Amino acid sequence: MVERVRDPARYSEHVVLRDGTVVLLRVAREEDEAAVADLFRRASLQSLRLRFFAAVSQVSPALIREFVTVDFENRAGLVAVHGDESGEKVIGIGTYVRLPRRSSAEVAFMVDDAFHGRGLGSLLLERLARIAVLHGIYTFEADVLAENRPMMQVFAESGFELTRAYEGGTIHVHFPMAGVQAARARAELRERVAVAASLVPFFRPRSVAVVGASRDPETISGLLFRNLIHAGFQGPVYPVNRSATSISGVRAYPSVAELPEAPDLALIAVPAAEVPEVVRESIAAGVRALVILTAGFAELGEEGRRRQREIADLARLHGLRLVGPNSMGLINTDPAVSLNASVSRLMPPRGRVGFLSQSGALGLSVLRYATELGLGFSTFVSVGNKADVSGNDLLQYWEEDADTDLILLYLESFGNPRKFARIARRVGARKPVLVVKSGRTPQGSRAALFHTAAREAGERYVEALFEQAGVIRANTLEEMFDAALLLAYQPLPRGSRVGVVTNSGGPAILCADACAGTGLEIPELSPHVRDELMPVVPAGSEPRNPLDLGPAAGPEEYERGLRAVLADPGIDAAIVIYVPVLTAETGSVAAAIRRAVAAAGQEKPVAACFMGTSGVAPLTGPDGPTIPSYRFPESAAIALGRVCAYARWRSRPAGRYVDPPGIRREEAHAVVQGAARAPRVTLRPAEAARLLDAYGIPCAGGRRGRRPPALTARVVQDPVFGPVIGVQGADGCGRPAPPVFRITPLTDADAAELVGHLGPLAPGGAGEEPVREGLADLLLRLSALIEDQPWVDEVELPLRTDSSGRWVAAGARVTLDTGGTVPPAAARRRQRPGAAEPA
Repeated sequence: MVERVRDPARYSEHVVLRDGTVVLLRVAREEDEAAVADLFRRASLQSLRLRFFAAVSQVSPALIREFVTVDFENRAGLVAVHGDESGEKVIGIGTYVRLPRRSSAEVAFMVDDAFHGRGLGSLLLERLARIAVLHGIYTFEADVLAENRPMMQVFAESGFELTRAYEGGTIHVHFPMAGVQAARARAELRERVAVAASLVPFFRPRSVAVVGASRDPETISGLLFRNLIHAGFQGPVYPVNRSATSISGVRAYPSVAELPEAPDLALIAVPAAEVPEVVRESIAAGVRALVILTAGFAELGEEGRRRQREIADLARLHGLRLVGPNSMGLINTDPAVSLNASVSRLMPPRGRVGFLSQSGALGLSVLRYATELGLGFSTFVSVGNKADVSGNDLLQYWEEDADTDLILLYLESFGNPRKFARIARRVGARKPVLVVKSGRTPQGSRAALFHTAAREAGERYVEALFEQAGVIRANTLEEMFDAALLLAYQPLPRGSRVGVVTNSGGPAILCADACAGTGLEIPELSPHVRDELMPVVPAGSEPRNPLDLGPAAGPEEYERGLRAVLADPGIDAAIVIYVPVLTAETGSVAAAIRRAVAAAGQEKPVAACFMGTSGVAPLTGPDGPTIPSYRFPESAAIALGRVCAYARWRSRPAGRYVDPPGIRREEAHAVVQGAARAPRVTLRPAEAARLLDAYGIPCAGGRRGRRPPALTARVVQDPVFGPVIGVQGADGCGRPAPPVFRITPLTDADAAELVGHLGPLAPGGAGEEPVREGLADLLLRLSALIEDQPWVDEVELPLRTDSSGRWVAAGARVTLDTGGTVPPAAARRRQRPGAAEPA
């Protein structure tokens, strides 16, 4: 998915290389001329020959000046910047120059020899393509020496559909950039592998330093140091304290610079004003990762935001990753690491759950609660203000982590919600992502702003994002852990048909009501199962679903009843309710339930409700499976409903980003360019019709006709989520139905789901299926328009079908937000090596 860059002149992005190094990519500036010249001076003669097709020892100042001259419509350059002990350096540059054909440009790269093989060329290519498309350039071309295998590998691994032409010893490469699924997939793969590598020093450090470690065990820094020692971390721990010679019997050091080795991980707990200097010391010492526990940054106002930007920029420039500030630390329970780099006195049990909390104190409380439930963790992170490492980064780490099967997130804000949707959708196809998103109300959002500098997000768009990405949303932390217990210990259901086994009718009714409210079914049992259950139910009763075993039911009745229900092919999951009548029977009933589940082969999930208890006790033991137990039957039903919804999402065909055929992007760009009469302008009807027609959306101009539209499609801009597509139809009485939203860009599955939420669409006699497919195609074209032309700010399309069943916009309202200009299409000469001076 290509992120929108509305103002490329302000483009700046930190990216992660293949080995985990962080570098800054930004638009080249005239003041970069000396740094770019130095890049070429450092290059080997072989690198210069491959770049300029000739033996050169020096690149002319005139050509260097061209590389850093940027106007976007004719030429653009991106530089990669990295810092080390000798200062800030330009370590790579990528440029494009528009060719005489208005939609093509020649692209070329130069990467520092020391950074070859780390994926920097691929990142420069991807980002240049992103900017070029915004300026009406849809094809890149390049000339490459046949022996330049690394450059050809960059192009081949990009995912773009290459066309090659050989001429002598030169290969001419040509490829389109818009709407290529393979290119997106390759970019995502590179990103997640690189991000996962960059986070390894946090979770598997070889050594740790605690900067600001205190002798007082009741302070944050003192507790932090002692937790590391008591957890049994499998490496050296260095306390850093300017005035202490030792802490808890461990030699202390006055500064990071004086440590006997460069620690992989530094935990910083000093006053906020001292943090920037400690970050600089850590960089100079060679630290690879930082966790800042100190508060007093972006959550406190402009001065705090300035200080937070300063430390984040320092870390990124020099290739470090940073958790926090305002963090409570992180944990890895792997016995080979035993890392409790947090202020939690409790080391949670080993498990396969990765947990992120944006609130540190809340996260520590949740660790205690989860431990009481018997839920184990692989890793825990308190991200705080997310100055650098975010939920998106950690999702990608856990995606690659073989020790994590389930991901829990407590979020107060989204750093990049469009990216979150893309990553969560991909991760959720393999591992469940379970989220509590706070700030659901205006009051909650305002509180979050002052807590961890979170931003308010439209609640209806949050719901759309989660549904679109397959994220399991819980309204409360208790609901999150209710669902987590099922996901951690039970298989996913194959459907939503639930069998309920109970010894009391009242709780069974409450359970059935709750199941209906969460989309679960309580079907009748199969005839042969009912016959099998006749000896189990009380005399005079009929075996039904819910299956009431009667108040006298004991272990034998529960085991036989549950085994029969789980064997029913019309049942996908079971909820077992036990109201303790005789306390002595509780443990025996629990053992009977485990035996029944084990006999069924654990193919169907089972949730239990032992009234008055919660968690997994007393339903865990060495002789059978672990079955979550809930205090009330409604809790079990709600948890199972969420898990079933996730299982349905996961069983659907994976969506693809498609490029609808017949799109005329150059023509559309010309319409937008010609209409940019003011910073914000509504297109005239004829202009709107031409723009839509370029994307294959027929428009009836300004005439809406006598027949009212069947539905309305809209594009709106959310300050957090960016462009959102909504579709609104009518209910059975002809009144407007609630709109359904999806975040752009749409996959084919997203478009089909949007259409699926609507009622009948073919009242005029046309076939229902072709009409639905036609609407899905129109929505994909609208999504492509929004992605290709970011100056299109709002769209309103009243839609109806014509006599052939084709969808037509019965009038259209399109608003541009251009800032008054849109880059024109122009022509420039190709960038050739002729300006390079011979050796």
